[in-house]
Amino acid sequence: MNVTETQGIERLPLVKMKVLDAQMPNVCERLDSWKEIASYLRRSVRCVQRWEKNEGLPILRHRHAHGATIYAYRHELEHWWHGRG
Repeated sequence: MNVTETQGIERLPLVKMKVLDAQMPNVCERLDSWKEIASYLRRSVRCVQRWEKNEGLPILRHRHAHGATIYAYRHELEHWWHGRG
């Protein structure tokens, strides 16, 4: 990108960018499939699907016109895991 291409881009003040970063979850904290979630918990995909249905495993869904994309955050899974007692 040269100087003329960057002139049209609005730049946020550094302080505002830090506030936005603090509000957004860390990308590496997000697990984006049943397979990633199962691997993280060291269980089978079927097992974690059953845990979501019967035991409240914190799975989130981004709805689409046909179906949904599932995802979960590591810190929420950790909290759920340690709260099972």
